[in-house]
Amino acid sequence: MELSDKKVVLVERNEKVVYQDGNRVVKAFVPSKPASDVFNEAVNVARVVEAGVRAPKVLEVSQTADGGWALSTEYIPGTTLRKKMDEAKDDAEMRALLEKFVDLQVEVQNTSAPGLLNSQRAKFKQMVDKDKEIDPTSRYELEMRADQMTGHKFICHGDFNPSNVILGDDGQTYVCDWAHVTRGLPEADAAMTYILFKMYHADQAELYLDLYSEKADMPKQKIMYWVPVVAAAELARGRKDSEEMLKSFVEATNDYE
Repeated sequence: MELSDKKVVLVERNEKVVYQDGNRVVKAFVPSKPASDVFNEAVNVARVVEAGVRAPKVLEVSQTADGGWALSTEYIPGTTLRKKMDEAKDDAEMRALLEKFVDLQVEVQNTSAPGLLNSQRAKFKQMVDKDKEIDPTSRYELEMRADQMTGHKFICHGDFNPSNVILGDDGQTYVCDWAHVTRGLPEADAAMTYILFKMYHADQAELYLDLYSEKADMPKQKIMYWVPVVAAAELARGRKDSEEMLKSFVEATNDYE
């Protein structure tokens, strides 16, 4: 894949670099990233776009000079909602942006999921099972709870946070980063978003929960029921920066019955 001299790095993580290169955004992974994961994400994006979700379209999957893989999607001129929220001049503006965020999440979740998306139930059961730092009794309870993620076929982004939402210059909102999308329970997806707020923007977590409960007509108890399962899955991913908080959610499993 040839790069222009005008490439602009947008995000840099341990396993990937995301940059703008003209009219495309390229997510370039380290060579150890399995090709199957990259192609799976590309197929996921194509599927959700075909289902009617506003997301940057896939342009190309290609191999990089170091032997890794890169996923290219169209560039949407605009700004992330996270940046807009961080720059909000007052609480009223921040709340309005958070409402826009929740409206979009509910819109996405109300879209019927393509049948070939990964199962939310299988994903969480597998992740909880591999976290051997959780005592076996608690792990069994969490696996049994995850086993109840059945019978629902809605698009669940899996990493829905304001950094993954673009407020386009055209006034529309677009959802990025579909690596973790599944078909499953909207309330479990909301539990994931709640945890992400608690980890990185804790002052906005309860307002998010209030707004989601209202706009999705979803009792908070149904969202919080899934928080221990999601927290256990995040521990399995090695979230060392929030380990104590996630463990406290797992330990509170019986509080959300």
